[in-house]
Parts: sequence; C-alpha cells; structure tokens
Amino acid sequence: MDWLLAARMQANCLARPVNEAGPGGVADVVRRTGGLQAQTWRGAAYAVRARSTSTVLADVAHAQSVDRSVVRGWFMRGTLQLVAVEDAGPLLGLLGPKLIKDSERRFGELDLPADVRARAADVLEEHLLAHGPADRAQLAAVLVAAGLIAEPKGQAVYALIRYAGLLGRVCYGPGETWVAVSSWLGKPLDLAGDVEDLARRYLNAYGPATARDFATWSGLSVPTARRAVEAVATESFEVDGVSVVAVEDLPGCRDLRMLGEFDAYLLGYQNRFQELPAAIFPGGGMLRPAVIEAGRAIGSWTHADLSVELFDGGPDLSAELTDLARFAD
Repeated sequence: MDWLLAARMQANCLARPVNEAGPGGVADVVRRTGGLQAQTWRGAAYAVRARSTSTVLADVAHAQSVDRSVVRGWFMRGTLQLVAVEDAGPLLGLLGPKLIKDSERRFGELDLPADVRARAADVLEEHLLAHGPADRAQLAAVLVAAGLIAEPKGQAVYALIRYAGLLGRVCYGPGETWVAVSSWLGKPLDLAGDVEDLARRYLNAYGPATARDFATWSGLSVPTARRAVEAVATESFEVDGVSVVAVEDLPGCRDLRMLGEFDAYLLGYQNRFQELPAAIFPGGGMLRPAVIEAGRAIGSWTHADLSVELFDGGPDLSAELTDLARFAD
C-alpha cells in the first residue's frame, strides 16, 4: 500500500513539478491536477504552493482576477473549484446537468421551481453584464426587485447564483463577487465535454484509482464513471484485494509536504487507503491542513501560527516551513 500512496502523491503533482513563476505557474498547477478545491481561497492558494516551486500567494489571485487563466466556480461534485479556463466549459457540460438534477430536492425546499430558476439565471446574467462584478447583497436585491424571491436573506440567493453558475453563465470575479462569464472571459463557455477525456485526466492526476474514486471526485454516476475508466486505463494493480487502475506506472514521491485545508489530494478518492485522524478530518465536511510524507498523512498544522502536530514524531519540517514563508511573503 505504501507504493500506492507514494504514486498517488506523485500523480497529484506533489513532487512539485511546476517551476514557472507568476500566474502561468498557477495555471499549470491547476491544469495538471484537473482543478483544485476552492471552498476557501486560502486552501486553493496553498494547494498551488505545495505543487510548485516559484509561485507566490499574490500570483493565485492574479491568475484568477487579472490573467483570467483560471476560473473559480462550481464544478466537480458541485463544490467550489479552481479550474483552468479551457476546462470550465467541458466540465460544466459533463457535470452540470446531473448536479442540477441532484439539487432538485433542495430547490423544492427553497421554493425555487424550474421557471423561477430559469428567470433568475437571465436576470443575474443581465445585471452582471450591465454593471460588472456584484456581491451577494447586491445580487439579492436584484432578485427581490425582479420578484423572484421575497426577501434578500436566506439560502435561496446563493442557490440561484450557484444554479446560474452550473449553467456556465456566472462565475466568481474579484474576491467574493460574481461576474457574467461571457464578459469576464470574453466569450460564452463551450459546454461540449468528453467523459473519457475527463477520466483520462483524472487518472493522470489521481491514479492509481478506481471507477468509484472517479465518480466520487467528479460527481458522475458510478456506471458512467466505470465505463469511462475502463475505456482509458492502461495499467491495473491489486491493493488489499481492490483493483486499481492507472494510465502509467509511477515510481512515487516520498517527499514531505504541508497541505492547506481542503486539499485535492485528500479529497480525490472514495477510498484513500488510509484513515485520517480527527485532527485532519473532524467531520462536518471539514478537512484541515495536513502534513503528508510519501503520500501518507503524518500530522496536522495551523495557518495562524504555523504550529505543527506530528502524530508519531517525525521528520524535519524546516524546508517546508521556509517555503511557506517564501510563498506568503
């Protein structure tokens, strides 16, 4: 099993293969990993650091808000992700319809039928095209004025913004604002996607893995994920009685990395082949910063004071701590 975790660590770019500085380095990391978790901006930024040698914190915001080579929006599993701009349309084309269908119950609870959602997407896009970036309070006021929701508070506002995002019409702009995709990126997204291409890219960034891992990562159904994985996998291995597949046989990375919260490496699988202690995975959808070595979680750390808890003692962290300071400076 140790070789599997080390191979996965290498596949997920944690051998730090990206040496380009600036927003180009950010985009390269995001492209190679197939996207990074972006529930928190800090989590996405520190995921870039762990996979590159020359980027700095300011480069991540520059890549998203100025260079616009990466897009923050709702993609895999319907959660916030940072993806390469060329991947945004194909991902939404493949994942958006199922994610919307999976949200129907919640839309019902919020009294947001299909006609209200469709009109809201039009209203939001039209406002953003006319006025530029807007925050939640501003968009809530727009929805109230259009008679689509009764009051500007509550979860319906975010649900309607997210719905427009899953249609490929709205994404995040500067900070915690939203923009119209067609103006922000200069053209509408092309929503044509190929599920086998996505499976190949997943295995490149997360393999060796299973079809259920791909389904867990993407939000696709297991049968769809299985067909795509079987079509593209070129290598097969047995690990603890489980068949895992890949598109190449990697020697593995045995380095040490300090990962930020919600790191893609720990969220990319249905079966991680390791148990995460409560210090990293306390439940409730949280995933805290982790220290990994050779693919295995060996400790946790905090951003506030860079304090580290290693579960069984462990290696020297000075190089990683120095690089954290370099990145944040």
